[in-house]
Amino acid sequence: MLSLSTMPPQETVELEIELVATFNGMPIKKNKWYVTKKSDSIQLTSLKFYLTNFKLSTPALVASESEMNLLIDGFKKKVFKLNFLVDKITKNDRLICDLGVNEAHNTSGANAGDLDPVNGMFWSWQSGYINFKIEGVSPSCDTRKNKFQFHIGGYKTPYHTVRELDIKLKALKDQATVIYIEVSNFFDTIELSHENQVIIPGTKASQIADQLPKLFLTDE
Repeated sequence: MLSLSTMPPQETVELEIELVATFNGMPIKKNKWYVTKKSDSIQLTSLKFYLTNFKLSTPALVASESEMNLLIDGFKKKVFKLNFLVDKITKNDRLICDLGVNEAHNTSGANAGDLDPVNGMFWSWQSGYINFKIEGVSPSCDTRKNKFQFHIGGYKTPYHTVRELDIKLKALKDQATVIYIEVSNFFDTIELSHENQVIIPGTKASQIADQLPKLFLTDE
């Protein structure tokens, strides 16, 4: 259900969002070789994350569509639509959402749809959901089959890893806002020869979560 912080206007605006995962501005491909800013050669094998708790922030009000929980696969084109009770969308409006799954869903028992544990994004009832997952291989990794794994999650204080995204929208009617997930930014502060596996909640996962909003860009 839609909820508003003020009395809603009478019209509903449909907002279309397209998500495109990129590396240095080009759509990512599985098993293609890339080079990070730290000069690590990498191949990406998995990129998944949750977007939840969508809100439209305008100068007059905040409208929300909080019941939508989306699991995004970065290797698949994703277009989705949100409906908000507003007159129109302008250049001053912003889409605000969470990168990750809120505490209520982490502790509510079995969930279905995109939150179903069968999707491989759930650790356990104690640790909860993986909010952001990126995996691949690199010769820089002194690990089995040169794999790297970053599973960023955790919902308990002080290691909660849900982070807010604040995205400027296009004001053009009937045109989708394209959000780019620039994967190269993930590796800006990571040298895979020294750091190649984070798979439990904790200080390191929380620190990496702080950097994740920098991956989400628009043309604006």
